[in-house]
Amino acid sequence: MKKLAFVICLFMSFQLFSQAQAEVTKENICRGAAISVVANVKPFLENGIPKSEVLQMGKELVKEVIKDAPAKAYDLLKAKKSRDEVIEILYNDFMKLDEKTVLNFLLKPDTDDFEDEEDDY
Repeated sequence: MKKLAFVICLFMSFQLFSQAQAEVTKENICRGAAISVVANVKPFLENGIPKSEVLQMGKELVKEVIKDAPAKAYDLLKAKKSRDEVIEILYNDFMKLDEKTVLNFLLKPDTDDFEDEEDDY
């Protein structure tokens, strides 16, 4: 059930990001990644899921270069920072990365979706 909720949150955040940000820029990638991380961590924190489980699921979401982002989001949200404040903090962290790294994207693609699409053709 937890994994299903995680997948649904992940899908919704990617959908929102792709609809709202059609242009691929460093700023858009960083903002989308920050929104996605917070959108995936916050519901689990609110439902009392232990940090270790949230971080394990976070490993499936983010690339190595921002591997600490889910933990930072968890800690900031637990410290009662607002969703928008945490997004802004992560966004600023991600913007410090070099452009080449960011343009290779910060989130891991959901390879299951790609495999399903290939099977349809």
